[in-house]
Amino acid sequence: MTSFLPAAAQPAARELLMTPARRIILLLGVPLSLSLLAWTCYAIISNSSQGSYTVSYAPVRVSGGLTMNVYGGDVTLQGGVSPSAAQFTGSGTVWYGLTYSGQRPTLATAQTATGTKINFACPSYNCALTSTVDVPPQAPVTVTSNGGNITATGLSDATLQTGGGNLTVDGLTGDVSLNTDNTPNNGPSGPDGPFGGGGQVTGTLAAQNISVDTGGNNVDLQLTTPPANLNVTTEGGDVTLQLPEGYSYRVDNVPEPQSQIDQNGPAQPAAITVTTSSSSQYRIIVNADGGAVTID
Repeated sequence: MTSFLPAAAQPAARELLMTPARRIILLLGVPLSLSLLAWTCYAIISNSSQGSYTVSYAPVRVSGGLTMNVYGGDVTLQGGVSPSAAQFTGSGTVWYGLTYSGQRPTLATAQTATGTKINFACPSYNCALTSTVDVPPQAPVTVTSNGGNITATGLSDATLQTGGGNLTVDGLTGDVSLNTDNTPNNGPSGPDGPFGGGGQVTGTLAAQNISVDTGGNNVDLQLTTPPANLNVTTEGGDVTLQLPEGYSYRVDNVPEPQSQIDQNGPAQPAAITVTTSSSSQYRIIVNADGGAVTID
């Protein structure tokens, strides 16, 4: 309400008295507010002031089989290399903020009765290793990369898991397992599990027993020999398989669950043009959960 009284007649503003309680609030509140402000600024600078440094490692002789675990980064595997020349080489790019400065990744290697073991660990999960491995002929390989891409050529009996990265293969034989799912079967995503979506699987195979799981992404594979068992799961990704001509195949295209149909509508019709037979020794199982399926 507007007052029309002369200035001298208006009531004076009430003076704020500094009581003991208010003095205590000021004494405690001001330092706390300044601390919170400083911590916020520090966090912003830490996140925005990212840097990197590189590390390199002396070559590691690879003998027998290979078991390798890297916490991030791309891995290239070349099979069929002379045993005298088979080795691991790698260099890492470490990304860090102010809170991670000075922490370096560790590389542990060991020679066991079954072959060579290599483990690359990142402090606070903030680094990646770019690796190249030359593998002896017929050596079984198990490689896990939590998010990096894997390229594999000429391996026999390989288990490859990327935890979200892409898998590119060429000429793998024997028993082959290819997994790019972001959530491993042994537990949920978290500090001990990979993050992100599943990667795609592409390339050529000459293997007999094959398992593929992409966790939502596509599969595009060419088989140069008819597989005894090929099991593909994409959880919605498209599947394209090119099989050798002149053979009949037992093809099981797993229908989409009714719950998925209710949610996403009917699955895309499959395009299966290979010769099929329920008694064939070559079995193909595809579970695309609604993704397009092409087998020719």
